[in-house]
Amino acid sequence: MSFLRYVFQVIVGVVFGAASIVVLSPLLAVFSNEEGDAPIPSTIAFAAVLLLIAFAPTIRRAFGRGFLCLGSAFFALPLSTMVLSGVVAAETVGMAADTDKAMAGLGAGIAGGLMTGVAGFIGFFLGSILLLVGLVLSLGGRREVIVITPAQ
Repeated sequence: MSFLRYVFQVIVGVVFGAASIVVLSPLLAVFSNEEGDAPIPSTIAFAAVLLLIAFAPTIRRAFGRGFLCLGSAFFALPLSTMVLSGVVAAETVGMAADTDKAMAGLGAGIAGGLMTGVAGFIGFFLGSILLLVGLVLSLGGRREVIVITPAQ
């Protein structure tokens, strides 16, 4: 049975690792090469999530760790969007004509601020839900209720 549990945990790790990579894609886009892919940072992040989930002691804790990884990736979404918008703004201003650099910088700043604000709203909302589910699954203990009645 432990082999089947391990295989299932690896499958769960692959699913949550892929979802974390998708959420972290704005940050990974900064590290992309000329072909447009970022194999080394993506592989490192995917392997870290996969190993963290695959070596969990139980399936419940594997799901908890997966939700914690995905929730922390959602919480990092505003930062990764801010980094990406900064790189895009620098490239936009650099490619603009000399007479249009001020307007290009202003437009890039407004667009970057709006993108970061939307990513912050989405990241905080989904991140807090996923982190709460992950904490319940990872740290949940005994499920018995002890009722103490006062002495009369």
